Amino acid sequence: MPETDSYVHGDFSWVDLCTEEPDKAKAFYSALFGLNFHDELEGSQVVYTLGMKGDKPVLGLMEKPQHMGEMGIPNVWETYISVDNADEALAKVAPAGGTPMGPVMDPSGAGKMAVVADPTGAVVVLWEALGQDGAALKSEHGTQCWNELISSDVDKALAFYSEVLGWTPVPLDMEGSVGIMLNGEMIGSAGPRPTPGIPSHWAVYFAVDDCDSTAEQCQELGGQVIVPPMDAPPGRMAQLLDDAGAMFWVITLNPEFSMD
Repeated sequence: MPETDSYVHGDFSWVDLCTEEPDKAKAFYSALFGLNFHDELEGSQVVYTLGMKGDKPVLGLMEKPQHMGEMGIPNVWETYISVDNADEALAKVAPAGGTPMGPVMDPSGAGKMAVVADPTGAVVVLWEALGQDGAALKSEHGTQCWNELISSDVDKALAFYSEVLGWTPVPLDMEGSVGIMLNGEMIGSAGPRPTPGIPSHWAVYFAVDDCDSTAEQCQELGGQVIVPPMDAPPGRMAQLLDDAGAMFWVITLNPEFSMD
């Protein structure tokens, strides 16, 4: 994918890792994805870290707030979706059946954000950019390439996102998966959770040059392989845990596959 400096309303634009051990995470993802990390101070207390591929920002990383740990929230990769106006988007959340997790925030001057839960409990960040819109690179080794909603009620969740973000769901011939269309392009997907005990959530996929070697390296770095490398229409993929327990997927994309 070519470099990008802008994202339209409703598009997936950024991911970041909320973790108890940010220094440990930097070492892990630096080795796994070949990224370098740059700390930025937000106010006097909070450090936000940019993951860089060369000189291009591709993801973020921050220390998990204490209250999230006390609530039992695990280390997690968070999905950001661009909106034209965070206040207007947040105002649509409750009427559409979702739950605002707090007011609109302006944590760094780079943009305004609202953390919300859809009607099935999956949490996502609505992001109104005031500077860099999001990831400057996608679908290259070590960068975000796909976002998938795993939900207890796919139809109910997608009705919410369609109301708030203007998405159009389309059926996919892939085990009940539903594609997410925006302005005529496939930008993500949704599917039913594999077992009832898994909470609804947004799964993040990173592109890698070699899925098998990345899964092996994850284990060497202290992480785990949850779903071993397997072939699917989009490519060869695996579900991994980093060495602090955050879940993510990696995929070696099939160049012949298209969801359009």
